[in-house]
Amino acid sequence: MKDDEDRRLEIAAFRHRLLADALEADQGDICAAIAQTAAAVHRTPAGGEIRVGRSTLWRWLRQYRQGGLLALRPAPRKDRGAWRAFDAGLLERAFQLRREKPTRPTKTILDILVRQHGIARKDLARSTLDRHFQRAGLSRRALRSLGRETFRRIETTAPFELVVGDFHHGPYVRIGADDTARRALFGGFIDHHSRYVPEGRYYLHEDFAALRFGFRRLLTAYGPPVKLFVDHGSAYQATRFHAACDALGIRLVQSRPYRAEARGLIERFHRTLKEQFEAEVRGRETLPTLDELNAWLEAWLAERYHRDVHSETGEAPADRFVRSFTPRPLPAVETVEEYLRLRERRTVHKKWSTVEVLGVRFAVHPSLRGRRVHVLFDPFDLSSVLIAHDGRIVERAFPQKAGVAPPLPDQPPTSKPSTDYLALLRADYERRIRTEKGDKKR
Repeated sequence: MKDDEDRRLEIAAFRHRLLADALEADQGDICAAIAQTAAAVHRTPAGGEIRVGRSTLWRWLRQYRQGGLLALRPAPRKDRGAWRAFDAGLLERAFQLRREKPTRPTKTILDILVRQHGIARKDLARSTLDRHFQRAGLSRRALRSLGRETFRRIETTAPFELVVGDFHHGPYVRIGADDTARRALFGGFIDHHSRYVPEGRYYLHEDFAALRFGFRRLLTAYGPPVKLFVDHGSAYQATRFHAACDALGIRLVQSRPYRAEARGLIERFHRTLKEQFEAEVRGRETLPTLDELNAWLEAWLAERYHRDVHSETGEAPADRFVRSFTPRPLPAVETVEEYLRLRERRTVHKKWSTVEVLGVRFAVHPSLRGRRVHVLFDPFDLSSVLIAHDGRIVERAFPQKAGVAPPLPDQPPTSKPSTDYLALLRADYERRIRTEKGDKKR
């Protein structure tokens, strides 16, 4: 289950995707981009379909420009819990009334509910019902037809101004002791200006773990791009990927489904990959292993693709890239890893002071015994993990060594007492004795 912070980041990432066209538009085209986004239906992280008004989009745009992705996180609702106030059966009836006549106003639907079910009008809030309609994709705006899109050509003047990422279904490979056939997927990044592929390899899954592996290699070797263009594939929807891009100063742009003018570059590369490389792989008598496939890919990229003159640029991708590439500085590795690592919740073992991830036990500081923590880890490198507690990284944990007993909790430092309690007692005693003797003399 996602915690509250993950949900807020997920909503922020969704809002950022809606602003993609406005952020990419020239100054004179921002209004048109906002209007176009407001006219479209969008799928929310919760799975519903909604439309978002222009004023809301403008407000989000201002927030993003002032504070980046994190500024798009929603604040906790003041009327939290009001959504549950609507009876489920009554709500379903309201949905039915909207579906049977999409143009029917919310006010009319409320009046029907009052008359049919004998409910007091004051018990039904119009704003609450409108929010239910919006979440379910049943607002009147969401049920209208979409307008036509206008497209524009993307142009760049230097390497890493725009990098395009995508996954592509590749050839089969054999895995395991029984040589089971499994479809491999190419995941990579291509520089728009030069058509150079700075990072690309085949994986067995299209998920955040694969994306994270390639993305980190890209950053380590070349630094962050100015813009990163990806589609709406499941791997790119990961909240932590969006947060990492924001932390790195990368402007993440996501294409809408089937928007061909923005997909042309990567799709053309995939066609070249399929015709020149994967056709040779499929023509072999035996299936390769994943390592063999990636070794051949590395050679094909270096010896063939990067050396051939590209029909669009008139230059070899490697030559065009090297001639004018200037890397951007990379933020602290610790900051990047905090966002890019996979994140799972664990309870520290009360006796052994360990957490377990992917079958590996990691020794955690004894002060965290029995506490709920988040473990940030790289599934491809389990030599260590990061432990987060109360919203911050508190330590790097390493695999527990066999036969080594868990350490005892640190004892608080001892210091010489600043107050001599016995001396205080003696002074009070002597003072009382003197007072009593004085009273007797009088």
